[in-house]
Amino acid sequence: MKDSVNLLAHHPSGVPEAPAGHPDSPVQLCAFFVGEDEYALDIQRVEEVLPLQRVTPIPHAPSFVEGVLHLRGVILPVVDLRKRLQGQPSVESRKARLLVCRLGARRVAVKVERVAEVLRARRGDIKPAPALRVAGRSPFVVGVCGPPDRLRLLLDLKALLRAELEREAVRPAR
Repeated sequence: MKDSVNLLAHHPSGVPEAPAGHPDSPVQLCAFFVGEDEYALDIQRVEEVLPLQRVTPIPHAPSFVEGVLHLRGVILPVVDLRKRLQGQPSVESRKARLLVCRLGARRVAVKVERVAEVLRARRGDIKPAPALRVAGRSPFVVGVCGPPDRLRLLLDLKALLRAELEREAVRPAR
């Protein structure tokens, strides 16, 4: 998977670029729930979906990092998306899953409360996210898609994790 084909790469408009003249070209998204809210990621970022696994905590890790997971010989950080997005730990349930995602050459397991579906959307149906940037931070939501009664927020996972990691790195030790 190359970042150059990532649907949610940073673009000046904040919306994934479609090849010139191809707003009808399909894209696939992995839709999931965090709390009551539905989000989506470019399916090319998601390598696999796993049931919850045993996680080993790491002292002094950023607040949203639950710890690490050993997956087939590779150690992956585990991020609780609800804690990251809403400030509360996710609710444990039988439907909770880990999305193993690729971020460039790195991989991360993202904890979500429920995977909804893999959906197809037309590039032209993905609308830009509202311009509600917080000073000095990259936008986490880069687009919106779906019918009016079921909008899905398209996350830029790289920006979501990078901003928090940078903030955690400059916090004074307690």
